[in-house]
Amino acid sequence: MINRILSKIGLIILKKSYFKKNYKLKNVFSPLDQLFYKTLHPDFFFVQIGANDGVSFDPIFDLVTSEKVKGIAIEPVPDIFSNLVANYRNYPNVKLLNVAIHKDQKEMKLYRVDPQKKGYPDWTRGTPSFNKSHHKLSKIPESDIVELIVDCISLEELIETHSIKKIDLLQIDTEGYDFEIIKMIDFSKINPTIISFEHGMRQGIMQMSQFVECQNLLFQNDYNIIILENDAIAYKLNK
Repeated sequence: MINRILSKIGLIILKKSYFKKNYKLKNVFSPLDQLFYKTLHPDFFFVQIGANDGVSFDPIFDLVTSEKVKGIAIEPVPDIFSNLVANYRNYPNVKLLNVAIHKDQKEMKLYRVDPQKKGYPDWTRGTPSFNKSHHKLSKIPESDIVELIVDCISLEELIETHSIKKIDLLQIDTEGYDFEIIKMIDFSKINPTIISFEHGMRQGIMQMSQFVECQNLLFQNDYNIIILENDAIAYKLNK
């Protein structure tokens, strides 16, 4: 039924496993890809919060680089940020910031899997979190977690400092802080056309009650929502 409803606006939902190979079949795109191309225009602008190295497990790198759109990618962890800089070196339209987004603090502790520890899968490299307990969800022992202090700015500061007038795509992946960032959006001033974020309810990253609260906030601001296995996409196609 969901696919039938979405097909009326030209969207389809595909299982994540469909995209395990490193290619896409002609004319077949994920829901985020489809919304990106429906929204794409010459002045398209994105903000990515929690950009990791720009490539690993990144849903928008191929879109950004193939279409050479403008935007800002944010990653607070210094060594990961260095890789982000390297991966975006040929794309001057993308501004890179080595900070975290936080509602009211200028510095925060981030907890990450110790990069010196061997034997962990690649995805653990991209899971630094403000919440130390976040890593318990992945059954990573506390002895393998290290902390670092990172600089922070608020979403409002980001928007004001960089004179952002509109956001076509807001991509968020902050290991448990996504809803807090969505709550920072002043919808009376700026309405991202697409907001893509991680809910991770199956893993316990976001509780069902939090997701319902997040969903209601987005509904109140006239967003439609597509819920995927680990992520959700809120969008406005009538802007």
